[in-house]
Amino acid sequence: MSKLSITLKIAGGSYPFTIDSAEEELYRKAERQVNEQIAKFNKINLPQKDHLAMAALAISMENLRLKQSRSLGEDIDRLGELENTIDKYLGEL
Repeated sequence: MSKLSITLKIAGGSYPFTIDSAEEELYRKAERQVNEQIAKFNKINLPQKDHLAMAALAISMENLRLKQSRSLGEDIDRLGELENTIDKYLGEL
């Protein structure tokens, strides 16, 4: 994969990265997401580092909710498989 040098601007700071070119869109979306979260907290009169902390917390909560919903989906799939196994067993009786 080819490497690409990019600079992300987050909370007024510039951060250079060298990344795989295939991941550029992911980095750009992450940059936007972080800046959008920070903007939500800019209305509150806090130091910039606190805005960053609140944005990190909000993004982490979203990530955990997503993982939790995926886990629940996997549990439902396993229950469906168990139901099929029970149905087969009961059908054989």
